[in-house]
Amino acid sequence: MLKNYLNTAWRTISHNKIYSAINILGLTIGLCACMLVATVVLDDLSYDKQWSRSNDLYRIISINKMGDGLYDRSSSSLTGLVTALKNNFPEVEAAAGIRNTDTRLKLDNSDANGIEVTALSADTTVWQMLDLHVLSGNPRQYIAGDNRNLIITESFRKKFFPHEDPVGKIVYSVPVYSDKPSPYIITGVIKDLPANSVMRANAIVVVKPRNDELLKEQYGTFSENYILLKPGTNIKQFTAKVNKWYAGFVTVKKPYQFEFQSIQNIYLHSDFSGYQAIKGDYKNIYILSGVAVLLLVIACVNFVNLSTARALQRLKETGVRKILGAQRKQLVFQFLTEAFLYFLIATALATIIYRLSLPSLEHFIDHHLAQTFTASYHLFLYCYGGVLLVSIITGIYPALVLSAFKPAATIKGELLSNSRGSQNMVRKSLVVLQFSMSVIVLIALIVVQQQVSFLKNKDVGYDAKNLLSIGQVSWAGKGESFKNELLQNPAVEAASITSWLPTVGAGFMSSEVENPSHPGSNINVWYINGDIDLDKVMGLRLIKGRLLNKTYSADILNPDSLMKIRDSALYANAANQQSSLITAYTAKVLQVKDLGVPIRQAHTTPVGIIKDFNNESLKEPMKPTIIIAGPSPEYGGMLIKVRPGQEKQVAIAVSKLWRRFYPDKLLEIKWVDDMLAAQYKAESRLQQLFSFFSGLSMFLAALGVLGLIIQATAQRKKEIGIRKVLGASVPTIVRLSSIDFVKLVLIAVLIASPVAWWLMNKWLLDFAYRIHISGWVFIIAGTIAVVIALLTISIQSVRAAMANPIKSLRTE
Repeated sequence: MLKNYLNTAWRTISHNKIYSAINILGLTIGLCACMLVATVVLDDLSYDKQWSRSNDLYRIISINKMGDGLYDRSSSSLTGLVTALKNNFPEVEAAAGIRNTDTRLKLDNSDANGIEVTALSADTTVWQMLDLHVLSGNPRQYIAGDNRNLIITESFRKKFFPHEDPVGKIVYSVPVYSDKPSPYIITGVIKDLPANSVMRANAIVVVKPRNDELLKEQYGTFSENYILLKPGTNIKQFTAKVNKWYAGFVTVKKPYQFEFQSIQNIYLHSDFSGYQAIKGDYKNIYILSGVAVLLLVIACVNFVNLSTARALQRLKETGVRKILGAQRKQLVFQFLTEAFLYFLIATALATIIYRLSLPSLEHFIDHHLAQTFTASYHLFLYCYGGVLLVSIITGIYPALVLSAFKPAATIKGELLSNSRGSQNMVRKSLVVLQFSMSVIVLIALIVVQQQVSFLKNKDVGYDAKNLLSIGQVSWAGKGESFKNELLQNPAVEAASITSWLPTVGAGFMSSEVENPSHPGSNINVWYINGDIDLDKVMGLRLIKGRLLNKTYSADILNPDSLMKIRDSALYANAANQQSSLITAYTAKVLQVKDLGVPIRQAHTTPVGIIKDFNNESLKEPMKPTIIIAGPSPEYGGMLIKVRPGQEKQVAIAVSKLWRRFYPDKLLEIKWVDDMLAAQYKAESRLQQLFSFFSGLSMFLAALGVLGLIIQATAQRKKEIGIRKVLGASVPTIVRLSSIDFVKLVLIAVLIASPVAWWLMNKWLLDFAYRIHISGWVFIIAGTIAVVIALLTISIQSVRAAMANPIKSLRTE
């Protein structure tokens, strides 16, 4: 019986080539897009669940409460806390400092800048926390001495040591802060770390545990720390216990509070961790899942619409089957078999396209996919099980409609008027549904494009054009000489050594200052420290007062000399004398009315107010900022203002000069314009996705309309012939065929617009600086949808209108 159903279904599909091609093409595109998006979503949701102790592994989060409901969360914590927790809490099985770091290693002397290595820096306790599978060497045994212990992954070994055993080999770092390269001894090779992990790296630098003392004054070094709890530990009770203990341990008025973030949540729930290199966004899960479902629904709607539209052509077939004794359930099963066969063919084609598209998808998301439908047996079964379920859900309505007609009416080729009316209503509703979804995606695309353009083109308050950046380094006492020699180049307008660089945090340090508007609560004030030329290089704009000048001794106080003052009163007095520039926003927040008056808690005296500038991404709100100057910082970067048209020449000159001053040090040069644009990489990627999905959704909707108009013109072939004989023109017939569909598209636009407005407004709330959605966005989206529908309809309508009426009026 099943074989008979399949044979009949195959004959039906093969005898209706245009209808079948439209159905299969639509389903293939919808299923393939859904599979690709689902792969990304499943990959994001799988992060760090593969570790055997993932349920017990947590990152320590520090919370600094500043009063008035304000608080600051950080993924770093005091290094002394690790030892204290291990010594004071029996629930803690192990604790370690683990952080991602990018370093450069010289494997030989062929490249001065070496090779970039994404590494984990971890102490020896890491072996208790992560599942590291050793392939060669004995990396568990820490080798003490001057050489750092380096463990490399299998892929690293294959790429850089393909024909040798690297264990025991010494390689050297390309230094940034130190003056000499640091030696690393390769102690072992391990299996590649999982791609779906925040611990993704191709090497591990193993160090001895710090064992720092936890100070009651809440001072100390911060780093990224993890703890491994004993199985069954109640994390809420443990958190409360730790915070109560710490509050009693320290002597400060406002102690830190701590949270313990499960390693399984770090990837998707770390929006507060600005320096975390590997992280996603749980909001994107909802966005991508929604788009995938929309595409699949549009494809399924096309199938339902086309199946019910063909009901008239299958009336006699259904009637004959019923007269010959077919029961309704047999007809339903036959039509469901057809639907399943359509989906099976489409799924096979979608799987082939999906497999071919995976390399491009991995290139787009910039990392290897740990789980795919074609690589995982379980995911493959789930995929085809899902297709079977969707085919049943999608095919059930057409099957019920086609099997419901009475034999007498179907043999005559007639339908009951109420049945025809209900089917037309369903088809129109489905057309509205699929175009509504397409218009929502189109509006989302336009809004995302506007927001990305706004972020990239907004005036950030300083002149970022032709501004070259050298990354943070140790200048080893030669920074001023390097700068002076660089300024001899006529293509260089100005240069400044600074402890802060654009996009790298809000400043080089921060301090809590009492909020004048809310006594009893504090606000964070950020400091930017550079040499006296920083304002000139950045093109900061003065509003009131004066800029910093080296002729004033208070303008260039040396912070190192202040640190030598032991008497607290003398230190405060000297620090308060240091001149500074403040932004207009800072003056407003701190209620600075007169220049030259010290801001005692901030330890500075503002002498000038400059126009506000964004020292962070535009996703972040404006922050109080103070600019201080001094001798060239020993550690920091450099900003170089280049004359227009001389960019390439200056970049080459900087590289040559650097090699003369620092032959062994890493030179990292970037254009600030590129650094600013890189802040919005995720948004740019989302824009590309919406461009792709918008095109797909519109194509699928147009494909469905094309199928419907082909069916409609086939049913109205004699009517069109009569109208032509009676003198109707081609434009008149085309307009007659198009007007009903255009009305449906306009209804879809009216339904989609408020939904899209609500969704995109929610998305825009993540940005401190954002656009306002204008009415013309909906007009443009509606116009595009109507034009696409008209073009699609016209393809078949014009062809039908220009056909010879004699052929259409000829009877059998």
